Amino acid sequence: MSKIDTEASEWAARLDRGLTADEEITLNQWLSADRRHQGAFLRQRAALSLLDRARALRGKPIEPVVGNENEEIDDAPSRRRLLKFGTGLAAMLAGGVAWQIWPRARRITTEVGEIRHVPLEDGSVAMVNSRSALRISFTEQRRDVTLASGEAWFQVAKNRERPFTVSAGPAVAQAVGTAFDVRRHADSTEIIVTEGIVRVWPLAATHAAVLVEAGHRAIVDQYGNLQRDLIDGPASDQRLAWREGRIVLDRMTLGAAVEEFNRYHVERLEVDPSLSDREVVGWFSTDDLDGFAATAASLVGGYVERDGATLRIKKSPTA
Repeated sequence: MSKIDTEASEWAARLDRGLTADEEITLNQWLSADRRHQGAFLRQRAALSLLDRARALRGKPIEPVVGNENEEIDDAPSRRRLLKFGTGLAAMLAGGVAWQIWPRARRITTEVGEIRHVPLEDGSVAMVNSRSALRISFTEQRRDVTLASGEAWFQVAKNRERPFTVSAGPAVAQAVGTAFDVRRHADSTEIIVTEGIVRVWPLAATHAAVLVEAGHRAIVDQYGNLQRDLIDGPASDQRLAWREGRIVLDRMTLGAAVEEFNRYHVERLEVDPSLSDREVVGWFSTDDLDGFAATAASLVGGYVERDGATLRIKKSPTA
């Protein structure tokens, strides 16, 4: 096999499990670099398609893609995506082979303050937190999810022949039947396992994969460093209370609590820097920004001041 065919085969396999945004850009550059790349890529995709078809004919039904009015189904390349891959390839796709290139995918996004319960076509369930975006791409061999932003908790239906893989920034988590939460932070990704065992590794392959058991969590930072530690039951329940529309604070700093509430609101809550390290306790509804602000201010000796869409917890002159 030539070097071009080898590279085309690798790209076809990657596309089959779902590309990250960076990989889409790199693939676009590779396709644009040489017209022979486009032909080799189409041949490899066609070969994979024939394999899938053969498996289907042997009796394994292809699962339907389920969506609703709030979701986007990618069962064919959009005009925008075609343009991303250049006019040459766009013309080839328009010639009738588009279905060979793109796997069927489902994109789910949530608005500010929205928490969604999403049944998946394999029997799994995703709970998607506020301000989140994910792409779900299932084939007969794989179940791939890309968490572009935000947070989601997954209850994975058992199927050892089809690993369930979540790619989220610098981290990859894989399970065959378990439950776990994945959250994107600004410079890291956090995985909390609530049931079973999840395999976690850095996308940059800077660290060997580790097995993370229920009651533990793994954090992968932007440099590919992986840390695994124990998270006790109450702490795990508090951390994942968002699934029930609640925020539980157990000696959390006010600054961290404010950051947590701001995930669920268009209005912004700010805190006087001199109060941000004070600890607060209690549980609140995620939609009760005013109630939290008033309670937190009273706990730390402050008061609330509103300026349009901004609430500020300020230090009381007498505190």
